[in-house]
Amino acid sequence: MTDQAAAHATLRLAMAVLVVTALAGVWEVLAAQAPGSLLYLGVLPGPVQALRESALWCGVLTLVSSLAWSRLSVQPASSTPRRVVFGLHAGVILSLGASAYGATQGMRGEQLFDLRTDGMLVFALKYTGHVLYAGALLALGLRLLRALRPS
Repeated sequence: MTDQAAAHATLRLAMAVLVVTALAGVWEVLAAQAPGSLLYLGVLPGPVQALRESALWCGVLTLVSSLAWSRLSVQPASSTPRRVVFGLHAGVILSLGASAYGATQGMRGEQLFDLRTDGMLVFALKYTGHVLYAGALLALGLRLLRALRPS
């Protein structure tokens, strides 16, 4: 995978995550309605807000990382961009997927030792996604620093 293809894949991911952010925002507004309202969904608004905030940060950081890919000079295809793009995608899917599941179940996924049986799994998946995403961003940042270093 070339750096140009990685930039396009990262930009597509950023756009998808920003669409998820918008959908989570609508869900949050509906979740915050009064129980007697026609628009009331019956879910807690706090976990939905946490999903929206996570999606917004992931979307913005992924958009910035796609701009970082475009700053890299075109290099021959290597496995490094593929691994970084995979880390970004896997991190976003795990993190936002666990957050979305937690929002439907009324939990934020922030407690390791939750009384619910699925609470620990949501926590583990969410933070595994965060670690994968952060690692991919770190690898991209280091690659960008090496590329911008004066020869």
